[in-house]
Amino acid sequence: MTATDRHSLSIAGADRDAARGYDRYVAEFLSYGSNLRDLFAVADANPGAPLLSAHAAALHMAFEGAEGWTAAGPCLDRMRAARKDASAREQLFCDAVEAWSLKRFRAAFNALDELTVRWPADLCALKWGQYHAFNLGDRHALLRLAQRARVVHEGAPYAHGMIAFALEQNHRLDEAEEDGLRATEIAIDDAWAHHAVAHVMETQGRARDGARWLDRCAHTWEKKGVFIRDHNWWHAALFSLALGREQDALGIYDARLWGAWPEFPQEQIGAVSMLWRLDLRGIDVGARWTPVVEQARARAGEHLFPFHDLHYVYAIARAGEAGEAEAFLSSLRAHADAQEGEAALVWRETCLPAAEAIVDFLAGACDAAARKLAWIAPRLHRIGGSHAQRHIFEETRIACRRGGALDGTIPDGKTEGGETGRRSAR
Repeated sequence: MTATDRHSLSIAGADRDAARGYDRYVAEFLSYGSNLRDLFAVADANPGAPLLSAHAAALHMAFEGAEGWTAAGPCLDRMRAARKDASAREQLFCDAVEAWSLKRFRAAFNALDELTVRWPADLCALKWGQYHAFNLGDRHALLRLAQRARVVHEGAPYAHGMIAFALEQNHRLDEAEEDGLRATEIAIDDAWAHHAVAHVMETQGRARDGARWLDRCAHTWEKKGVFIRDHNWWHAALFSLALGREQDALGIYDARLWGAWPEFPQEQIGAVSMLWRLDLRGIDVGARWTPVVEQARARAGEHLFPFHDLHYVYAIARAGEAGEAEAFLSSLRAHADAQEGEAALVWRETCLPAAEAIVDFLAGACDAAARKLAWIAPRLHRIGGSHAQRHIFEETRIACRRGGALDGTIPDGKTEGGETGRRSAR
């Protein structure tokens, strides 16, 4: 039994109802909808369809926490049992998911890269490929996949948001803005296109334009998934900071950046990222660190993504208990030492010295922190994340040169509530 999706691509082991369920999932995935979990029931009801189980496993692992790998286990088992009947395209997607399950992220990307060369009509695979390229810090691959999307999906909803973000990450800003605006003409709720245009405006220093742009788009985010809703509001808070409206940024943090799903790693790192920026500006964030550091503490031994770890270590060094930051670094060193190939370069030569720099900075050892941050700067893209997200390391390096935070203070000591206090760096 083989059905086809809306692009006439085969789905082995699926009937017409299952194919329609898959199409609904793809639409939700590309649009960052809030009903992605509906795929799990479709996959459960069709255990003989390896592609459906592979996508279900991918969704679980895209949670980006250890429990996602645990939840993916039954989906992976079904995929392995049924994949003998899969088409060549489906086999490649299963290969990608298998590699992903082993945390071999480059191999996962390579399988998706091959798949989308041969079947560029598979826009969902193109999107998953961009997901891995982004986490690998490979902007060229991000753009290569976007160019394939243009070949088959010119004018299609959500394709141009993918193209726009890839162009922005490759510094082709005018083209990125053009594609992002076109994307919103095709589908006004293309939240990834909203995000891409915000990146252009942030990069160009157009904070007022960016704030107005996101304000016009925000009404479409309420029906979106937590990730894009949180992240686009994070960009809105970033524009508030650029405009000197720190209290507005705090208001966005309280209303939009923390509390929807505190266990979600993307919400955790978004919260850390904003509180870190507020720290560097000398803004009193009160007790906001307390629940965030509790979640970071729970992630301390996972070491799944270097970008995540660098935010977790900041939270722990900033507001954790005595000795916790050193324990995190010790665990991180052991993980880095166990890596091979490209992963070893990322974890040993970029993530570990960056983590050490963060701990040095928060301990007041600004000279040591500045040296390490300067050394890793040319290779920092390896940790993943966007230019805007990684700019926090440059802001921290600037703070180091000034002897503390951007306002001349550094975190030090503990208040009665367990929050890190502040003292003058001078």
